Amino acid sequence: MEISHSVIISLGSNLGDRINFLRQAIELMQANMGSIGLMSALYETPPWGFETDNSFLNMCLELNTKLKPLELLDGLKSIESELGREKSVGTTYSSRIIDLDIILYNQVIFSCETLIVPHPRYTGRRFVLRPLNDIAPNRIDPITHLSISQLLANCNDRSEIQHYSKGF
Repeated sequence: MEISHSVIISLGSNLGDRINFLRQAIELMQANMGSIGLMSALYETPPWGFETDNSFLNMCLELNTKLKPLELLDGLKSIESELGREKSVGTTYSSRIIDLDIILYNQVIFSCETLIVPHPRYTGRRFVLRPLNDIAPNRIDPITHLSISQLLANCNDRSEIQHYSKGF
């Protein structure tokens, strides 16, 4: 019997029909990877790590999946590609149609050349922590042993995060 894993995925988009890209990504995850559990509210956020006039829409969701971490990563990259995201060149951040990141995978700590879980920078990013706090405020980070609500309270990132009320 295969075990279902509780995975937190962060979703973001700042190009084109942002809501539609997020919606399509969720539908593809549900069709190909497992069932969607809780979903956060949608937040409008400034770009992080680069300059652009296009603000992001960000959210988090819980995915219940039987996929192993690298299988899940391959599936998420496939969805990004299917929706039109082009591979980024180099290590600089840029605008994107869709961005799907594995933030937490059960309580697993995992590291290889292509994937690190928990996501190595999520604890310093309000655009991840704020929506994650909507769905899992008491979930414990396996590295810091702090809850998501504690990580959010301690986060030094002061980026302006606004609830996006135009619907989803």
